[in-house]
Amino acid sequence: MTTAQTAAVAEIVTFRLAPAITEDAFLAAAAATEPFVRAAPGFRKRRLSKAEDGRWTDYVEWASRATAEAAGQAIMAEPAAAPFLKAIDMSTVSMRHEAIQWQME
Repeated sequence: MTTAQTAAVAEIVTFRLAPAITEDAFLAAAAATEPFVRAAPGFRKRRLSKAEDGRWTDYVEWASRATAEAAGQAIMAEPAAAPFLKAIDMSTVSMRHEAIQWQME
């Protein structure tokens, strides 16, 4: 059994796009973050989805909460992530971290 400190963690971020940002531009900016995210210690997988109401969800799985938090701090200073971050309406962002208890693939 794993503990909350060492359990794999789902980072779930919901948001809306900034005004005048097209879906294509946003997806291109998200794709540009791939090398950074893949190289981040603890990265496992990532999914980006869009709801019918226009709200987006960035779902990233990390080896632990510590690796998720470290990546979150590092991405803020990553030049390749700047267009991605600017494409998000920061006033709509909701982020949470949840310990993964069970999964099926």
